[in-house]
Amino acid sequence: MHRIPSEEKLLTAGAFPKFHMDMGEYTDYEYVCEKGTFYIPKSICMGETIEPGRVFDHYFVVLCGDEVELRHLYRDRPWNETVGRDTEVTDPDVIAKMERTLRLLLAENTLKMPEHVHISHQALFRFLTLLGVADARELADKIHTAALREGFDIDEAYTDGHLNLMRRALRDRKSLDWVDWKEAPGEVFGSLCFLLPPGADERLPSPGDEDASPPEVLHEYSSALHDLYGLTVLLWDTGGDEYAFMVVPCDKVPEAFELASELGITLQHVEEQLAE
Repeated sequence: MHRIPSEEKLLTAGAFPKFHMDMGEYTDYEYVCEKGTFYIPKSICMGETIEPGRVFDHYFVVLCGDEVELRHLYRDRPWNETVGRDTEVTDPDVIAKMERTLRLLLAENTLKMPEHVHISHQALFRFLTLLGVADARELADKIHTAALREGFDIDEAYTDGHLNLMRRALRDRKSLDWVDWKEAPGEVFGSLCFLLPPGADERLPSPGDEDASPPEVLHEYSSALHDLYGLTVLLWDTGGDEYAFMVVPCDKVPEAFELASELGITLQHVEEQLAE
């Protein structure tokens, strides 16, 4: 799957603003329908929209057998009536604009070299151990390896991929959970009990305020968690619109903040979130 440059990038580069690739399994073959038989080549299409949905000014890089051709088609009528109306592209200015468009396509799909994220394997191991992860060393190996490969994927969604991996892995191990910013108090309570020893939902009362925000619900249980389990809730600021949280032993809170800082993780006390 190729990434198509955005219209903004294309316009900024002086390229054609509309772009399409037809390279799939339904290309380079004859298409038979009630309107006739049509040959569909593999092609890269670029151009301008004159009238949305009706008139298009398109230029094609077409692969016919082993030959590559540059063709132009002004489409101002139904698609089946445009057969044979295409012409060869010879205008140097148009060809230069096509080249700029293709260069942007290549740049968009060029794999980037890894930008290593330097994090301490030992800090990872200690942080995971502090959270009670049984396979802390194996998971630290996996997350550390992911950090070394950071930036390799061209998809921007994989930024901080090793931290996303850590969050998912911790959730799988019941060491972390998250809720939406507008989650109902009952759901927040359920997520909190998910992180606690079995039977916590029976030992702790249900949330008292049906309109409480997630941080308010978590704060409501601070004293009970300290007294019953010796635990404190810490928030992980992910930069998103959810609240990710974990429970750590009260006497390990300073160490948790120290290790998180070393790993590039922003932790908060629930009280800090309420104060914002």
